[in-house]
Amino acid sequence: MAASVPSMLLRRTAGLLALRGAVRTPVWVQNVPSTSLPHPERLPFRIFCTESSTAGSTEAVALDTESQFKEKPWEYLESEEYIEKYGSKPVWFGYRRNHKGQIPPQKTRKTCIRGKHICGNPCPICRDHNLFLDYKNVKLLEQFICPHTGITYHPTRTGICMKKYKQLTEAIQQARDNGLLSMNVPFTSYLNEDCSNQHPAVTKTPPSPALQSKVAWYEWYDWQQPPEKDIKRIRRIYKNYLKEESVPP
Repeated sequence: MAASVPSMLLRRTAGLLALRGAVRTPVWVQNVPSTSLPHPERLPFRIFCTESSTAGSTEAVALDTESQFKEKPWEYLESEEYIEKYGSKPVWFGYRRNHKGQIPPQKTRKTCIRGKHICGNPCPICRDHNLFLDYKNVKLLEQFICPHTGITYHPTRTGICMKKYKQLTEAIQQARDNGLLSMNVPFTSYLNEDCSNQHPAVTKTPPSPALQSKVAWYEWYDWQQPPEKDIKRIRRIYKNYLKEESVPP
């Protein structure tokens, strides 16, 4: 009976707070020694309640969602928080997207955040609000580039959404334009014998017989005098535009 009385009192207090509209008001119980009570027959505990303003709580949430590394995102990769969370592995290591059924999807989602709605399992970039795809954040961009070929990893391997993948490719291209990332140019070696004309397969090509006899290969290559009838017709049509040739004396 003694154990049921405190529980009944706590339920009654919670009901009164709910009626007053303070559902989210923190409540706690403090044990009090029976010797310090003026009336020992009363219950040996006290109930405390503190009501906080709603304006202060919204401001606190807004401050928590904004990252302190927004202006300099490259400093986050050197912080203790990043090292404790990821260590020396890339941010996409071990990520697995939630999906229905046994067959995983063949492409990543379009975006993880639509307005105020966040999906249940965001991509490696969207799940950490301290990660920003900036062209100066070279250490983060290098995690999505193959060190051997210089090709950007496909989204199906890293798991990032298509919206972040587009931002990633733009940041990598901008970093390469500014000289922050190296560009892998394929090297092709040419042998001297490939560009030389001294080997036996290359000889001097003799001129064609037509060029030697100074005769055109085809009949229509030679000058053909047009008929006199056609010349008169052309002169009649363009007589206002033709200039008569002056015959020297």
